[in-house]
Amino acid sequence: MKLFQLFTFTALIISLYSCKKENQTTSCLDESQKNSLVQSLAYLSHDSTQMSAAERQLMNDIRIIANDIDAISNGVDTTIAPQDYYNIVRTNFLHHVDIVTQKATIFYNGSEPKVILAKNAFVLMSYDALQRKYPEFMWTQLGVFAANEVRSGLVLALFARYTLKRNNIQIPLGNIDAAEAMLQSSKILIQGQIDVLTDIGSFGILNKNLGAAAMKKEIWLTTEAKKGFELQEQAETALKTGDCSTFYDVQTEAAIQFGAHEQIYILQPMWNQPLMQQFAALDQLLIQLSNQKFVFFGDIFVGTNKNMEANKGYIIKIPANATNLANAQQRVQIAMNGFNTINELRKNSTGSHWIAYSQVKIGYAYDTYNAVVE
Repeated sequence: MKLFQLFTFTALIISLYSCKKENQTTSCLDESQKNSLVQSLAYLSHDSTQMSAAERQLMNDIRIIANDIDAISNGVDTTIAPQDYYNIVRTNFLHHVDIVTQKATIFYNGSEPKVILAKNAFVLMSYDALQRKYPEFMWTQLGVFAANEVRSGLVLALFARYTLKRNNIQIPLGNIDAAEAMLQSSKILIQGQIDVLTDIGSFGILNKNLGAAAMKKEIWLTTEAKKGFELQEQAETALKTGDCSTFYDVQTEAAIQFGAHEQIYILQPMWNQPLMQQFAALDQLLIQLSNQKFVFFGDIFVGTNKNMEANKGYIIKIPANATNLANAQQRVQIAMNGFNTINELRKNSTGSHWIAYSQVKIGYAYDTYNAVVE
């Protein structure tokens, strides 16, 4: 018994000593929580109650591609100009998108609505993978939930299209039929998602491989992106010293700047398209008429599925003064509100666990929005 007690005491001392030697990164980022969730929820990859076994396998194949982050930058010379490095990394990212598109097109026999949703699944899985691999880069922590809101809208639009076509109902919207408008707007939205993923994902990779200190000086970057890297450098300095409070808050400020970059320079061309301008006007009208109770896009649900988890998740409401999605600055306000809210949520153990749990579930394509679309 005494030998056992001595062994236990010795093990405890070694354990405590090792904990003190560990980099403070783990305590601030709680990477072990997400890793354990990935393992504990791995059984979801075998679940076929929400889709056929064959479709579940397709989702698993897409998840493998999304999680192969290293392949995007492996072999890329880090001594070349950062802009060239960015272009190569983003091209490699787009190659992953092409592979997913090809797989989904074959599996779904060319069904455009189903391929759109498969590409969205890749976007969601990629944000989950990026957040777990580069947790110091916050943008993807909100990005996965914002992209999931887009999925909710895509499912609604594509199901409405399916219903109209199945019942041979034609509703003219200017010079285009309503069913066709829903398909075209969905195609525009998924392309916007791909554009953002491959841009911000590349930023995350460059931040890790080249460093924020180097990136903040790059003149080819937008003012917002440079400011984002400048703040990212400050956040990571706080992370290294174990100052979690400063790290969280400055990391959030960096994410807001990167969010502004995405909204103003990557997404604005999408919202400038006539079909998206009409959609933004309709969304704003519905928000105003319903006193913000009905929001097609703008609210962000922190969870997997607001229809199943209404009493569990958190809804980040669209700011009352930012209801015009066609306006870049108003979308920046929406994103800013989202980042600040999720930053506060993650500061307590309950909110932090729910965020991580929901992110991992989304990464497994489990309980995510779905419907018959063709």
